[in-house]
Amino acid sequence: MFLVPFYQHLRRSFQIRVGLAGCGHAEAAPPGVPMETVMQIIRAYGRGHQGTPAPALPEFPDTAEMACGERVHSLLEQGNYAELESLAQINRSERGRFIAGAWRNINFFNSVVWIPSNAPLKDSDYQQQSEKLKKWRAVRPDSASARIALGKFYVSYADFARGTGYADTVSNRQWKQYHVRTAIAKQALIEAATAKDRDPHWYFVMECVAQNEGWGKTEMRELLDQALAFEPDYYHFFRPYTNYLLPQWYGDPGEIPVFAKEIASMRPEPAGSITYFQVVSGIACYCGSEIEELKTADWQKLQLGFAHLQTAYGLDDLNANRLAEMATAFQDKTAAHEAFSLVIQRDPVVWLTEDSFQQARAWANGTDR
Repeated sequence: MFLVPFYQHLRRSFQIRVGLAGCGHAEAAPPGVPMETVMQIIRAYGRGHQGTPAPALPEFPDTAEMACGERVHSLLEQGNYAELESLAQINRSERGRFIAGAWRNINFFNSVVWIPSNAPLKDSDYQQQSEKLKKWRAVRPDSASARIALGKFYVSYADFARGTGYADTVSNRQWKQYHVRTAIAKQALIEAATAKDRDPHWYFVMECVAQNEGWGKTEMRELLDQALAFEPDYYHFFRPYTNYLLPQWYGDPGEIPVFAKEIASMRPEPAGSITYFQVVSGIACYCGSEIEELKTADWQKLQLGFAHLQTAYGLDDLNANRLAEMATAFQDKTAAHEAFSLVIQRDPVVWLTEDSFQQARAWANGTDR
């Protein structure tokens, strides 16, 4: 029962951040930090670091993603901070990947904040996880990784406070906890910026903070640009950025495909089409607003990007599900049939219900292709 939700968390927590409404423990907000000061910290974070293309992959990409995540999670449970620090350093220096191109680095941070449970999470579950991460920070006061992990955790804890309902269903108390916890996350990142080590995931978590705080588009784009200058191939940066650009958040209809085209045009093939797929596929969800946003994308370029990505990094079930969902959204039955043949099981983030998955697959497998 533990392995399936844990594996899903590793690959999906950076795509859609959701939680059940929570009340519970209250913490004091840290002192406010002026926006210009935050931007100065962001500009200074990567200063002196020259972003370069990631090293070539081995012939066979690493498929041990779940096992690696379980190991990292166990190390935190055991309080083996020395080994955690060693793994974090290896991830930063070797810039390793798993099959389908996911970075080992994001697996590491997803794993240390993961709360295993077969029941809906409670505030006490978050409190227990908070104490584990705070102990890591206390034992290793110079650790950048411990502070980045704590920042990532508090973003998730903020989302738990808010819940998944529409804004007008969120109570004042929930909003207050949401903003306080987001401020704590930001403070952890500001502290991490004073540490010796620099990590690309610092920018990722700061993007999540930026969305929670509703930063302006100018500041959000500068944050992304700084992140890409630091680590050009860390495509995970695009996940929180495209989430921010969804029309139900701060974007305009059709803005994500326009952004994807712009970013892809800056890279030669096959990197350009791979990037286009990685950006747009982040909104591959069989739900109303995302489907409408997706329909403005370049379907041919998405298929090309998927093919190049599969050739370069191999195929995982998440990308197979995404391709099948996008083919369905574009009503390309032939492509959908081929994509569904690659799917092992339904991805619950791409297909929110079993019925939607089965109906789409039955349509794709119909005889009138």
